Amino acid sequence: MTDVAVDKQIELAAEKLNNGELIGLPTETVYGLAADARNPAAVRRIYELKNRPITHPLITHVAHGADIFAWVDETRVSDATHVMIEQLTAAFWPGPLTLVLPKAEQIDATVTGGQDTIALRCPAHPLAQAVLRELSVLQNHPAVGVAAPSANHFGRVSPTRAAHVRDEFGDAVWVLDGDVSDVGIESTIVDLTRGMPVILRLGHITADDVHRVTGVMPQVHQSHQKVDPNAPRASGTLLAHYAPRTPLVWASEVVEAAGVVLCHSPDFDVAGFAAHIRLPDDAVGYAQGLYHALRELDGHAAPRIVVEDLPEHPAWDAVRDRLKRAVVGSNEEQS
Repeated sequence: MTDVAVDKQIELAAEKLNNGELIGLPTETVYGLAADARNPAAVRRIYELKNRPITHPLITHVAHGADIFAWVDETRVSDATHVMIEQLTAAFWPGPLTLVLPKAEQIDATVTGGQDTIALRCPAHPLAQAVLRELSVLQNHPAVGVAAPSANHFGRVSPTRAAHVRDEFGDAVWVLDGDVSDVGIESTIVDLTRGMPVILRLGHITADDVHRVTGVMPQVHQSHQKVDPNAPRASGTLLAHYAPRTPLVWASEVVEAAGVVLCHSPDFDVAGFAAHIRLPDDAVGYAQGLYHALRELDGHAAPRIVVEDLPEHPAWDAVRDRLKRAVVGSNEEQS
């Protein structure tokens, strides 16, 4: 695609958003189902199309360098939190980090799932940033935002390619094709509303990364822990999520090779399985290929997808989190 053609696609994407339409938007994490975050009617269509509970908040994506306090109630942000915001955004924006902060009064609660907090991220994908800049021009506003949860039906496997979005929604959603998502799993979500950082969703940016930048080791909410009733609800934190339609089981819990298998170790024995996908034996490469692999294996209509157990190392925590939720979600449907 020529530069002129790309520019036209960016302009078309921004025009559709400005007109209240939904689009498939590439980001470095996964593709988002995007709407103008300041258009409540458009945001409601996200919930309807995804069949997503209206109380499940969305992440608002903002342009690099934009004033986030157009979205945040600065009067409810302490000096210490101000410092952490500056440290984290300087280190990780644009990038796969979402910050949860007190929402500004004028922000419609549709985008926040009815909460008084807002989740903000500055995506690193160049096309996402270009669309945000173009939307800012169209609206003559320096601080536009795009609500963009993953572009799939609620609870299903997230999309990392334009074709995945088309598989989910067909002609109902126009997609801006930005090639394969580099990171491949959703952003780390850090709650900054409680006096200290709390990781609500694991991702590419780790607790150690947050500690290195801020000097504060965040708490990490684990999937097996009871949800703190005082914590903001956040995207992708339900016990059942990211699920293929085929039941997913860990290799350590099966006694015979049957179905299809997702593995990563070079010496994992795939004999007896109808098909297999071997992802890279490192956490970053595995994460990038995970959702595409689950979609491919789901297409075999096998009785089960067997997943090789992951190394017990913090680098693998984020993909382990996704797969634990996928195991629950894929088996719930069968029960």
